[in-house]
Amino acid sequence: MSPGNAFPGLDTPARVGATCVLGAGVEAAIVWRFGWSAPLPAYCYFGAVAAAVSVSDVAARRIPNRAVLPAYLVGPALLALASATSGPWWPLARAGIAMALLAGFYLILGLGFPASMGFGDVKWAGVVGLYLGWLGWSAVSAGTLLAFTAAAVVAAGRRVAISQIHERTLPMAPFMTGGALVTMLAMR
Repeated sequence: MSPGNAFPGLDTPARVGATCVLGAGVEAAIVWRFGWSAPLPAYCYFGAVAAAVSVSDVAARRIPNRAVLPAYLVGPALLALASATSGPWWPLARAGIAMALLAGFYLILGLGFPASMGFGDVKWAGVVGLYLGWLGWSAVSAGTLLAFTAAAVVAAGRRVAISQIHERTLPMAPFMTGGALVTMLAMR
C-alpha cells in the first residue's frame, strides 16, 4: 500500500490541514477536561486517532486500519499505565468490557444492516467503548445514545433538505467520536 493510501480521504493538503486543526481542537479540549492526570496521555492518543478516523470516514467512507488497529494495543497499554499510576484497576477492567460490548453491539448492527454499517465502524466502536468505559457505564450509554441521536437528526435533516439522496449511508465514525467527546467533556 502506498503512503497516499494509508489514510483514505486524507489525500489533499486541505484535508490534512483540516485533520490537524480538528485534532488540535480535540487535544485542547481533552487537556482542559483531564488536566495533568494519569489518563491524559491515553485520551490525547484517542483524540489524535479520532481526528484522523473521522476525517477519513467523512472524506472517503473508510476507516483506516492503520489508525484503528494500533489503538487496540496502545489504548489499553496507556490506560493500564494510568491505572498503575493512579491506583484503581476497576476502570481498566470496565474499559475492556465496554470495548467488547460496544464492538459487539456494532457488529450485530453491521450484520443486520450491512448496507448501512461497515466493519470499520465496528472496529472504531471498540476503541470508543474502551475510552468511554474507563469513565463509567453512564459514559458508555450517553456517548452511544448521543452518537445515534446526532446521526438520526442529520439523516432526517438531509432527507428533508435533499429530495434525491444519492448516498444513502452516513459516515458513522464522526458521530461516534462526537458522542464520545461530548460525553467525556461533560462528565466529571
